[in-house]
Amino acid sequence: MIKKSKKPLGAGLRKFFTLLFACLFLCLSTAQTGDIPKDQFISDEEIEQTLTDWLSQIFKVANVSMKPKVLILSSPEVNAGATLGGMIIVYTGLILKCQNVNQLLGVLAHETGHIAGAHSARAAEAQNQALVPAVATMLLSGAAALAAGSPDLLAAGLAGGAQVFERGLLKHSRDQEETADASALRYLTALGWPTRGLGEFLHLLDTNYTGPTDPYTLTHPLSNERREKVSLFERQALVNVQTLPKEEGKFQRIKGKINGFMNKPDAVLREYKSTDKSIAARYARSIALYRKGRHSEALAVLQGLIDEHPSDPFFLELKGQIYFETGKISEAASYFRQALKLLPKAQTISMLLAQALLESQIPDSKILDEAVSLLMEVVDHAPENVFAWRLLAKAYGRKNQMDHMALCLAEEAFLFNNVPMAKSQAQKASKSKDPIVAKRAKDILGQIEPAGA
Repeated sequence: MIKKSKKPLGAGLRKFFTLLFACLFLCLSTAQTGDIPKDQFISDEEIEQTLTDWLSQIFKVANVSMKPKVLILSSPEVNAGATLGGMIIVYTGLILKCQNVNQLLGVLAHETGHIAGAHSARAAEAQNQALVPAVATMLLSGAAALAAGSPDLLAAGLAGGAQVFERGLLKHSRDQEETADASALRYLTALGWPTRGLGEFLHLLDTNYTGPTDPYTLTHPLSNERREKVSLFERQALVNVQTLPKEEGKFQRIKGKINGFMNKPDAVLREYKSTDKSIAARYARSIALYRKGRHSEALAVLQGLIDEHPSDPFFLELKGQIYFETGKISEAASYFRQALKLLPKAQTISMLLAQALLESQIPDSKILDEAVSLLMEVVDHAPENVFAWRLLAKAYGRKNQMDHMALCLAEEAFLFNNVPMAKSQAQKASKSKDPIVAKRAKDILGQIEPAGA
């Protein structure tokens, strides 16, 4: 059970988490053929689902009652950190650094140890003043750039996130690190998972890191005593499980996906050779070929995976994305729809399908109704999703329901703390003959007035 901090969170820190969930993360599968900017949060249903599933099992044996929330930061640096509210930030560089799933599970269990020990909560107030403004600016500028459709502004607006986290909530003391290590090893034992991964990972950091300064050791201080304690536990461990084949397959797959999207395509094609017929290798190759613009080759590799795994929603999602970006909108919508049928609660796929429907040459009323339905499900589940509100406004505009469109624009502006825009659009929506629309618009106006007073 997480202990509550004796002091309440400062207003700045509360605002930080509000902005964090209100911001728009770049979807990994919609990164197109350009490089993904460094130090930017990305969203990918498959990676988040995999990490969340592992963390849910770890949280259970750790007696952490909250649900894990995974944030993925695009950075070559090797780091991870637990913040407040069950939130764990995982750098893509960490996943690429790990050689097997045991090592990654060891790190995730370690971060859970920080959550169970309330280490982040104790540090939060001390870091509040320095951390919050920088991160809030990064998130809002990036979200605004995406909403405006400006990739260049996005790259500039979201720069610098990693170092902010490293100097902030991710940093722990040596005593806290040893406590988290001990907790992690207990969790892994309770799950019947290999315990040797954590020690292997610490050894990797000790011997193979090539950067100028290892960010993981800055935020998670290493010591000989700490390494010795982990090694001793592993030597004396009662559980002698060496591998988890199913989980290893999932790990190699998400590692291949991250490689495919994050690294240079030619380097990916060299690493994952055409003679390697594993799922992870073919997945990585299909993404790399797609990013190089060799769409027919990418589709051929991807179709082989789909033929073998017709019920895999993420292969279908990627195929839909390739078709979307090559202007084959109806084919894209078909694959997104198949993927969503297999994974009905996938918000990213719902938005991709809605976007494809709205990009149809002449979307009829039936198509527009489907897009609205998809997006309403997203905002009902995640009202902080600004991109969904933007798409929903577009859909209502196409349907000539201007009061509904105004409400959606008000919701989006309110999330961005754009008070004048939120007030203007909410005033328009408050005159709607639809009582639900009018009531929500008046609720927004009621929330705006105290803020502007």
